[in-house]
Amino acid sequence: MRFSAKFLPSLLVVLSSLTTSLFLIKQPGEAQGTNGRFINNLFSGKCIDVAGAPGRSNGAALQLWDCELSGINPDNNSTTDQKWILTSGGFIRNTLSGKCIDVAGAPGRTNAAKLQLWDCELSGRNRDNGSNTDQKWTITANGFIRNTLSGKCIDVAGAPGQTNGAALQLWDCELSGRNRDNGSNTDQRWSFAN
Repeated sequence: MRFSAKFLPSLLVVLSSLTTSLFLIKQPGEAQGTNGRFINNLFSGKCIDVAGAPGRSNGAALQLWDCELSGINPDNNSTTDQKWILTSGGFIRNTLSGKCIDVAGAPGRTNAAKLQLWDCELSGRNRDNGSNTDQKWTITANGFIRNTLSGKCIDVAGAPGQTNGAALQLWDCELSGRNRDNGSNTDQRWSFAN
């Protein structure tokens, strides 16, 4: 059977969706794997990191940082805080702290709202005010991590953001692959790596 070149983009989307679906399959214990995976930024090659070495507390900022693929923070030999599990419910849970990626605010919905580590709101509600959780995410076929409450994406501050310590925030999704303000390549695309 021969495939026409015009069907190649559609085939790639299907294969990418299948890969994402396989990542979301629930494994015993809760989610895909128990060791977690690194979330790697496709533009910079850096990973989602929790500020602190290691970062474990509520409110710890999420940032871009060199990937600690050895599983150890090279600065102090602590266990990495860069591994994450995407649960079947759409939460992205840190394997070291057990806390989730959260949007600052209750709920956080606006552009530039900072991303942080926080106790997981597995009930689907914010414990403090009963609002819908802002901790649920979906992964698009082309690597954007979209917040289900706001429809906005995980973004790196800067246009494009690519340096160690660049803050992670919520921002309008750059689905065209370009930053709307300056035309630079998007820094909103991610991949999951072991």
